[in-house]
Amino acid sequence: MKTRFEKDYEEAKQGNGIEILSSRKTQLEVLRRQFKSCRNTFKRDCLKQEIIRLEEEYRIIDELF
Repeated sequence: MKTRFEKDYEEAKQGNGIEILSSRKTQLEVLRRQFKSCRNTFKRDCLKQEIIRLEEEYRIIDELF
């Protein structure tokens, strides 16, 4: 079973990179807004880890172009 990143990476290689990057960018913006408004420390830490992971994946996919 492939992860979402692996699926997106393969699709980006096939030429759907712009759609993949735009959807991931939207997801990152949503998570950043949630992070800014969150008061629960544990949840903020989880969101922070997710944002860092997604930013790294975004960078890797973006380097294909």
